[in-house]
Amino acid sequence: MRKTCLADDELAVPAAGKRPITLGIGAVYKDKPYRGYDDDEKTSFLPLVLFEGERFFVRGSNVGWKFVNTNPWEVAIKGEFWGDGYDNDDANILEGMDNRDPSFALGGHVIWKPQKFGLSFSAASDVTGNSDGTQVKGTAFYDNRVGSWFYRASGGVVWNSEDYIDYYYGVENDEVDLNLGRTAYEGDDETWVRLGLVLGYQRPESKWMFLVGTRYDFMGDEVDDSPITSDDKMFMGFAGFGYSFGK
Repeated sequence: MRKTCLADDELAVPAAGKRPITLGIGAVYKDKPYRGYDDDEKTSFLPLVLFEGERFFVRGSNVGWKFVNTNPWEVAIKGEFWGDGYDNDDANILEGMDNRDPSFALGGHVIWKPQKFGLSFSAASDVTGNSDGTQVKGTAFYDNRVGSWFYRASGGVVWNSEDYIDYYYGVENDEVDLNLGRTAYEGDDETWVRLGLVLGYQRPESKWMFLVGTRYDFMGDEVDDSPITSDDKMFMGFAGFGYSFGK
């Protein structure tokens, strides 16, 4: 099993100024598009970590430093964990393949948020030497709070470099297995459409926070045409809770 991340930019809790450190746990469901992907591999339990300081932040799988933090702009450098990949026993079609490992990427983002509506642009590249890939994201989002409830709805596009697509969805010549219908395949760069929603609940006097969220990726032909995939869509959801220290 390759662990996915509990939260990323699209699934992160809407920040409202500074936030004390929040630690918790969450259940993550991720239905990767690999053909015959084992149901037992779709769910995992992972820690939830959130913190929002004047400069430093931790937003799920993202950690960074804001060197511009003046309303309505946020400009930051950051690192992010990409929980992609698989073990070759995660599905029959993957037997005999080399494992594909998760990656850690470095990059940055620019966020413009005058009020509830905002826009973000980010770019990051793998620095682990696994995929050597790059992702560039453009996202529009809407934050709102009603009493103890808060939510973020988002939509945008994700450009994935050729190295990223080829590493996670390609098939090398020495991985070909015609008995499984697995032919050689080399992916190209591709742009996906991504929709996300996160809903949370925390009473003003309470240290406990509860979260649920979902994300849906509409992939393209570069993923769909791979002999190891059966779909060009990917669904991800999570539910979790955390305790806010110092609140």
